[in-house]
Amino acid sequence: MIEFTGVHKAFGDGAVRIEALRGLELRVPAGQLCALMGPSGSGKSTVLHLAAGLTRPEKGHVRVGDHAISELDDQALTDIRRHEIGVVFQFFNLLPYLTAYENIALPLRLNGVQDQEECQRVADTLRLVGLTERQDHKPNELSGGEMQRVAIARALVISPSVILADEPTGNLDTTSGRQIMDLLQDINEETGVTMLIVTHDPVWGASCDRILRLVDGRIDEDVALASGQRAPATAT
Repeated sequence: MIEFTGVHKAFGDGAVRIEALRGLELRVPAGQLCALMGPSGSGKSTVLHLAAGLTRPEKGHVRVGDHAISELDDQALTDIRRHEIGVVFQFFNLLPYLTAYENIALPLRLNGVQDQEECQRVADTLRLVGLTERQDHKPNELSGGEMQRVAIARALVISPSVILADEPTGNLDTTSGRQIMDLLQDINEETGVTMLIVTHDPVWGASCDRILRLVDGRIDEDVALASGQRAPATAT
């Protein structure tokens, strides 16, 4: 579950002050696959950064699961990100000198997971994203779609309750982008993990359970899709 209550966030001061969020009210129930859409500068990425505890609201409250994110200190936020929140970026953010396996295993090693458990969890996650045969390849030996699968696997391997993704298909061609959408749909259905996905792609939005449209830091439209309306990501 992700919940924003009366959240305000601005950047800059004086004449250059920009109001990114203006009393935002938002609730994403546990297990929902939710698309966050809106024009550039509407505050979409700010919502993800606040939900991940990477920045703090000026006013209001942010909750993720049982945690009052906006009220925790930096160490507590780091612990939550390591164990409960998976983040997927548009540009992958993989370490170029590590293999796919090693990139995926990195958060487990930071969490002190033992070798045998690490091997099992990484192997399971590689199978889930369809990359078992590519586990020994470094990022420069992978396609863009494969790199994004590694990034998704790295977010998944900690068994998070929430995944936050910022334009996960924005740096991919159409075919690879649709494959990533299908993968995220499948993961949501199989694991029940809550997903909040920032996107400009209306096809991606239509493949989710719900579309939230953000304009000028507020929810302008909130559309829940019935189970029969949710389209496969490969639809045209």
